[in-house]
Amino acid sequence: MKIGAITNHVSEDLEYSLKVLRELKLPYAEFCGAWNLPAGCHDDVQTENIVRLIKASECPVSAVSPRSFYMLPALTTEATDDDYQQDLDAFRKSIALAKRLGTRLVRAMPFQRPPVIFGAHGAERFLANQNRAWPKLLKLYEEPLRIAEENDIVIAVETGFDTMLSSCSLAARMVREMGSKHLRIMLDTGNNLYSTETPYPEAYDQIRDYLVHIQLKDARVDVKNGSVEFCALGDGDLAEYLVPLAEALRADNFDGVVSLENVYRPEGDSLEESFRRSVGRFIEVFGSAV
Repeated sequence: MKIGAITNHVSEDLEYSLKVLRELKLPYAEFCGAWNLPAGCHDDVQTENIVRLIKASECPVSAVSPRSFYMLPALTTEATDDDYQQDLDAFRKSIALAKRLGTRLVRAMPFQRPPVIFGAHGAERFLANQNRAWPKLLKLYEEPLRIAEENDIVIAVETGFDTMLSSCSLAARMVREMGSKHLRIMLDTGNNLYSTETPYPEAYDQIRDYLVHIQLKDARVDVKNGSVEFCALGDGDLAEYLVPLAEALRADNFDGVVSLENVYRPEGDSLEESFRRSVGRFIEVFGSAV
């Protein structure tokens, strides 16, 4: 198991964020963006700067993580739509960048979900849009998966609060049904809290055979009132599961990267200050033997 962090969750200044990662001995850099632009959206000059700065830093890149297919609704998106094609273009550019940076992992997101994906005994008609969302998701992923296979990269599809893969059980189902070694799972621990799956062992056991990368963040979740509050790692609903999850990853000889994702924004803190609030606990649990 290796540890690192998402670079632009430390600073939008890529050179500075890489310096902080080296200082804190979080060597593996997950590239989601820089200079207030997401991965896959930089011009040629900016891309050359990204490659130059990362190579100079000697930080290995764990994944390139565009936000492709996040905002698009599964039910109403078509492969011919301009928005889909724009996201596909960012995905292609991220693959090209990943190859230059020496990683085979490229994140993709699994589209926006309707409130109910599957229904039966009348619910398929009144709540679940005739159960059309799931086959539509798989259809929309055919082209990204074809591109991934052609380029010999792995799509790390992320579990997300409001997406078609809001739980590990749904993520595992997608991987099984798509049936390609080029599609695997990026677990986002904070997102999965909203699915009501117990983070460990229930959620982890669903995906352990397909897991290639982890984004680690913590939150306090109130599903009844539709509320989420991000917090420093270990201060939220994930706290009691951190050590068991780390122990399971070690027992399973997980050889991917656990990447600290800093989305916690307490009032008055800079991005870097809020990031540093989680680093100590993160290294204590995932960076050393428990």
